[in-house]
Formats: sequence, C-alpha cells, structure tokens
Amino acid sequence: MAREGQSQAVVPPNIRATNTLEKLFDYNGIDEGDILYGIPLPEGKVVGDTYMDTHWRTANVMLYEKEKLIEGFPMRYDIHLDELEFKGKNGIKVLPGSKVKSFVWADSITRTPAYFINGKSFRNEDDVPFTGFLEVLEDGAVPLLKKTYISVRKADYNVAMNVGSRDDKILKKNKYYVLKENRLVELPGSRKKFLIIFNDNPRLDEFIRQNGVSVTDEYDLKLIMSHHNAAPNN
Repeated sequence: MAREGQSQAVVPPNIRATNTLEKLFDYNGIDEGDILYGIPLPEGKVVGDTYMDTHWRTANVMLYEKEKLIEGFPMRYDIHLDELEFKGKNGIKVLPGSKVKSFVWADSITRTPAYFINGKSFRNEDDVPFTGFLEVLEDGAVPLLKKTYISVRKADYNVAMNVGSRDDKILKKNKYYVLKENRLVELPGSRKKFLIIFNDNPRLDEFIRQNGVSVTDEYDLKLIMSHHNAAPNN
C-alpha cells in the first residue's frame, strides 16, 4: 500500500512498457486473423428470420371452420412454424396455419393485395401433400402459385484459416408452381421443359420468344400465365 504523500500508479507497468506502446502505432501487428489466446472468439448467432414478411400487415383471414372470417387485424406469417401471428390491444395471438383456408393482406405503401391459399388441399406430382401457404400470383384456368421455403446454412468458420462464417444463416427460396387438375406442378428453369408442361403450346412458345420473357423471373411468369389463361381453350 502506498504511503501518504506518495503517488500511486493505477496503470500497470506492463501497459506502460515501451514495447507495448509501440504496438499502438504498429499497423502491421495483430489483425483480425490473429488468434488471441485466452480471449474467446465471439459466439455465432442466427442471422435472418422465418417470416414471410417481418412487417405487420392488415389482413383478412378465412378459417376452415364454417369459413369464418377474421378481418382487419395486423398479421404476419411464420413459415417455419406455420403460424399466423395477430397483433391486438392485448398482445400477440397465434393461430396454427392448419386452421386457415386462405388469407389476403395489403402492402402498406402500394395497398396492393396479396392472396394466399393453404397448400394442404393440394398434392404434388409425387402425390405428397403440401404444408404451409402459397401465394396466388396469377389466378385463372391454370393458376400460378409461389411457395417460399426456409433453409439454414450452418456456420462454417475455420479458426486456423480465418475463413467462413461464425453465424447460422436463415435462407429463403421461392419455387413456382401451376395448378393442373388439382396437382401442383413445379415449373422448371428451362423454356423447353416449361413448354412440355403446357403440351408444347405453339402460341405460348411464340409469346415467350417475341416478348423476350424468362421462365425463371417472377414478373415474366405472371405475364406468361396471364397470356396463357386469356387465350381461348388455353
């Protein structure tokens, strides 16, 4: 303990050392790739979310039970849990997606409605039923539907090489379908395979070629299916 009248150092001597001070100005010293033994690396986290849209949107919901309607509540949909969350004065209420037949919500800026239907009423080409909701992009004789899927890219950080990510990342991927004879048929990425689904319809092929539209772009798919459904006898 320092005697009265003597100064007491509060900065440890090894911090005041000349070689330590020099490190303050050593721009070729420790970088992000160096391992600082005794100091744990920051823990990884989960990046992303599992919502169709994180914003609360005013929605109207139709239940399977007697086709009852829930109208005018702020809502969002959790794809992973297949749950609808409603925000009210008394907090957030959760409704299982299996109880909901369809819903519509509006974009808060453009006020454009988006319609969703429960996929459990349909099966794919392998006779497997769907779960969750599909957005109706184009209605008509052959509806165009979009399904958003969730996947997780696991952390792949390599300490020795200082490469990769420490975080698990939630990814969302869209797949597009048409409904034919109560079967959901996934649309392929090639124009040739796409046309096979429509029995190599020459009018549809001509429309795609003349307008330079793509069978992988959502906006273009809506144009293609709108044209197909408007044509006599499809």
